[in-house]
Amino acid sequence: MAGSWTLRNRVAITLALFGAVVSLALATTIYFASHDLEAHLIDETLTAELDDYVARRQRNPFSLPEHTATIRAYVVAAEGGTRPIPDEIRTLAPGFHNVKIDSTDYRAAVREVEEQRFVVLYDTSALHQRETSFLILLSASVLVVTLISALAGRWLAALIIAPVTELARRVAQLHPEDEPTTLAREFPWVEIHQLAGDFDTYLKRLHDFIERERLFTGDVSHELRTPIAVINGATELMMLDTTLDEKNRNRVTRISRAATEMGEISAALLALSREQGDSHRPSVDEDLQSVIEEVIERYRTLFRHKPVEVILEVVHPSERRVDHAILSMVVGNLLRNALSFTEQGEIRITLDNETLCITDSGPGLEQANPSELFKPYVRSDKSSGAGLGLSLVWRLCQHEGWHISLENHPDGGTRAQLNLAPAAG
Repeated sequence: MAGSWTLRNRVAITLALFGAVVSLALATTIYFASHDLEAHLIDETLTAELDDYVARRQRNPFSLPEHTATIRAYVVAAEGGTRPIPDEIRTLAPGFHNVKIDSTDYRAAVREVEEQRFVVLYDTSALHQRETSFLILLSASVLVVTLISALAGRWLAALIIAPVTELARRVAQLHPEDEPTTLAREFPWVEIHQLAGDFDTYLKRLHDFIERERLFTGDVSHELRTPIAVINGATELMMLDTTLDEKNRNRVTRISRAATEMGEISAALLALSREQGDSHRPSVDEDLQSVIEEVIERYRTLFRHKPVEVILEVVHPSERRVDHAILSMVVGNLLRNALSFTEQGEIRITLDNETLCITDSGPGLEQANPSELFKPYVRSDKSSGAGLGLSLVWRLCQHEGWHISLENHPDGGTRAQLNLAPAAG
């Protein structure tokens, strides 16, 4: 997993985002509160200036209006008004307004008294500059708070998740076949203690399961070896009997061959139950074509009642030597499926170097996704089996590094393709 998605970085990013959101909300509130306060103060100043000027004009009609760097006052009247009067304020209604005169922004307060309109202007240019500076300061504060939150978040996250990191390191060093250790007592924090306890329970169950599997595979290997050896010994003695006719001798030969295959299949299945790379599996290597011919002969006898012809076509012979038992099970299951679903016609087995194709003239596959048939207990509606044959084929191919696929043949029927070449990479 990429470093940016570690728990530590996620906590840091979360804290940084939280700090950014909180500081942005606070800065926005401060900015608008400050803006509203200054606008309110300006309006109060304008109101006070209006009151003062109106009072002075009533006492002295010739009183001069206020004219400073910030405040200007005007009287708009038919007679006795001030001159000159900017056009922008001549028609302003009573109340407060924002106006621009000669590229300068003003806040205007207007009041009518005895057919005279009093106007007081407040220059807001400096206010706008202060607001801009204040906005820049607030933005910089948000960035600084976000950065501090991110750095503090990484530091705090390192402290907070240190027990989780240590637990992950300890668990990564454990192996199911080792004696279970007690991790929970080493992590006193409640949540980590519970998590470590769950790991302890899981590892103990896994260790017990592996021990049972080892004992089972060992017992099966030991217990099956004896009866198979007895059968082989009995068939050898029967083959030495000169009184046997040819028909019974063939039967004894088939029994001997079946017992030998039983031993090889047991060894192959036991090897399948072990981990990949286990070198304790006995293996009998044989050339590819011989195994295929043997499987064809076996199933041709079992399905001799069906009007189906099994044809072996060797395009390019293969020099690869394969495990007899495993290839026999793989090809046997594929051929048995083809014979089961083909009522008449032919089944063509094509061998081309390290690629084996089995094509039948049956009804074809019903599944939209044929690879689903390789899952345990998945079968077509027309199948009477348990749905384990193709699952076994898939697991054997995975164990050996082969590739198996199923598809509907364009001309009808099903095509199974087995590629014995190891997958690249």
